[in-house]
Amino acid sequence: MLELLEDVIGINRAGLICHPYKFKMGSKKGKFVYTFDPEEMVCLGMNEAELRALIEAGRFSNDGAIFMVPAGSRNIDRRRLLTVLRYKGEPLTHSESRVMADW
Repeated sequence: MLELLEDVIGINRAGLICHPYKFKMGSKKGKFVYTFDPEEMVCLGMNEAELRALIEAGRFSNDGAIFMVPAGSRNIDRRRLLTVLRYKGEPLTHSESRVMADW
């Protein structure tokens, strides 16, 4: 079973609600993985508290994306780097071009 942050929401191109998930393997095992540099695919891993602190500081309002899977996923087959659209029920403010980012 995947561990998801259900109060962090992104929407994929298919229109499905998605949530960040904790990696289960590799060097980022136990971390939520994000990037602020999708061109170079420099991905970093953080624990839940660190990731929430970045979101609350507004770091994902203008750039960045988090690996997310559709709600109810049992595996990572449909994972994507997605923009955070809502956090704890509140919308994040984005430029229009960022609203549906699916990197």
